[in-house]
Order: sequence, then structure tokens, then C-alpha cells
Amino acid sequence: MGRSSARPRRAASRPHSWADPRAPPLGPAAPRAEVVIAPAPSDKGYSPSCRLEWTHPDRPGTERAPPGRGGTPSAPPPTARSAENRGGILASVWLALLLRRIALLPWKALKALGRAVRGCFRALRRPAGRLAVQCVVTALAVIGALAAGHYVVPSAGPAWSFGTEPEPAPEERPLVLSPEDAPAPGLPAETDEAADSAGAPTDTPTQEAADDLGAWARGLSHLGIPERALVSYGRAELVSSVQNPGCNLSWTTLAGIGATETDHGTTGGNRITADGTTLTPIVGPEYGEQGPMQFLPSTWEAWAADGNGDGVADPDNIDDATTAAADYLCAGGRDLTDPADWYAAVHSYNPVDAYVQKVYDRADDYGRKSTAV
Repeated sequence: MGRSSARPRRAASRPHSWADPRAPPLGPAAPRAEVVIAPAPSDKGYSPSCRLEWTHPDRPGTERAPPGRGGTPSAPPPTARSAENRGGILASVWLALLLRRIALLPWKALKALGRAVRGCFRALRRPAGRLAVQCVVTALAVIGALAAGHYVVPSAGPAWSFGTEPEPAPEERPLVLSPEDAPAPGLPAETDEAADSAGAPTDTPTQEAADDLGAWARGLSHLGIPERALVSYGRAELVSSVQNPGCNLSWTTLAGIGATETDHGTTGGNRITADGTTLTPIVGPEYGEQGPMQFLPSTWEAWAADGNGDGVADPDNIDDATTAAADYLCAGGRDLTDPADWYAAVHSYNPVDAYVQKVYDRADDYGRKSTAV
């Protein structure tokens, strides 16, 4: 029996499919790619063909993709869920990289510090490095000392060190009663002839001159000094000119001290009686100073004087107190027309510069007003 030239037709075989093992599991509802090999009719009978099928469990039917060139299946179309998955993966990777870099920052800083320290040690081994370190340490020590001095002792040092220009020192004003034009003891400077003819006190401590002290004091009532106190100041100048020759004590100095100490014996509502004694004893609050000229008890014991000749040395009597004050100021052969001796005398009375300045200002004011025409 002859063989037919035509090939017998073969029954179509069932298509075989293999799931892509490389595809990641996308969940129960995700599409799935399968490669299907099935016979296809041709002019020479049936020949196997390859195609890619996407199947979805939730959707009936099969979505088929046409084969590509050379039998290679084309890529499946992207879906919204796959785009979201890719975005989430990228965000997770970026966040992980960021956290890693942040975690490495301390270690990088520590490494940089170590490199800097090693570099400093290498530089210190060189002569130039050691010299630079010495200069820096010296500069820091000087700056620290200046800063500490500024805060610990802010007022010490010259004015230029604090960034301020020094103020010029005020010129010391000369006393009105200078050695050239000092008047006779007990008299105001530059008295006219009328005052001389009125019986003003002279340089001789006579009874007549003492009696005329009242008229002289009344002529200076514009000074604001109680007449009885002013008479005592003039009397003490006259007595001092005999007992302390060369001292040249002026009544203005005694008046300046009396005004500064007790306002001429009138402090606290007190006053001086006709015999020269204060109405009530004046006692200082701190050291028990006594009388209108405020003698310390120990000082009065050493310099007590009887200025009115009643046989009693009483610190509360202004005549006795001013006479003792005159002797105290003239001690040591001082010449009170010399500014240095005048300052030393008043400073020994009360060793406070502000006190000396106050006495000077008041004595100078009395002298100027007493000589005003």
C-alpha cells in the first residue's frame, strides 16, 4: 500500500503553560504572567507557537498579549498598584539612606576631630608650632588678666585704660587771706578808714581791742554767723597772734571749722549764751565729741585752754574751744599762710579730705564776703 504524500493531521495538543518563576508574589489579587505553548495551524500542518498570557484571579477570561519579535513576549501593561508599590519602595530606600547618613555623622565628626588632634600634635613637634602655641598662651593670659582686673577692680588704673579721657584736675583756689594781703589779726581785709576810726581790733591784744570786737562782728552780720560766735573767732585770732607768733591764723579758718562742726554752736536748735557757753552741751553721736568745736575727750585733755580767763577750761564754752583750736592748728610751727601747712593743720583736726574741702570752701566764702565793698 502506497504512502500518501500528505502528512496526516495531528490532533491539536493541549496548550502547556508555565508561570514565570522570577515574578515576585504580588498577592492573591495581583495579575499573573504565564507563557503558553500551543500548536498553531500552518501550511505544513501544526507547529508550536509561544505566547504570553496575563491572568487575573478576580477577572474572568484571559488577557493575551501578542508575541513579540522572535517569539519574545511583550511586557505587561503597568497598573496603578504596581506604581504605588514602586513609589513606596523608593521612599523606603531613600529614608533608609538618610537615616544611615545621619547615624554616621557622629562617627565622621569624631574622625575629623581625631585627624585635627593628630595634625596639632604633628605641628607642635615643629619649632614654628611650639612658638605659635607660646604666643597664643601668652596672649590669652594677658587678656584674662585684663578682664579679671576690669571686673574685680573696675576703678583701678589710669583713666585711659577704661577708654575714657582723664578729667583735668581742678585748680586749687588760693585762700583769700594770702601772705601778701593778710590783714591785721581780727580785721577783715582792705578795711576803709571809717572802719579803722570806729575802733576795730588791732594786732595788739589789749582790752580795748577786745571790747571793740563786738562792733567789728556787727559790721559782718551779712555773713550769717551769730555775733557771739564771730566775736569768739576774732578773739582767738588776736590771742593766737601773741601765743603762736608766725602761725598767722585767720578767723576765717576757725569760722570754717565751727560752721562745719556745729553750725557755730546752733546745731539741733542750740545757741550760744552771752557768756559763750552753749545752751545745752553738744555731744557728738559717734565718739563723744564735745562743744561747738567738737573736741574728742582725749584731745581736750591735751589741748584744753581758758580763752575767757574765768579760770575754767570748758569745751562747751566757745571762747575756750576756739582758743584751744587755734593752739592745736598752730602746733609744730605751722605757717597757715602756706597752703601745705594750712592743709596739714585742718587735716590733723579731722583726717578726711572731704572735711578739709568743706572747711576750705566755707572759710574762703567768709573771707570773700568780708572783703566785698
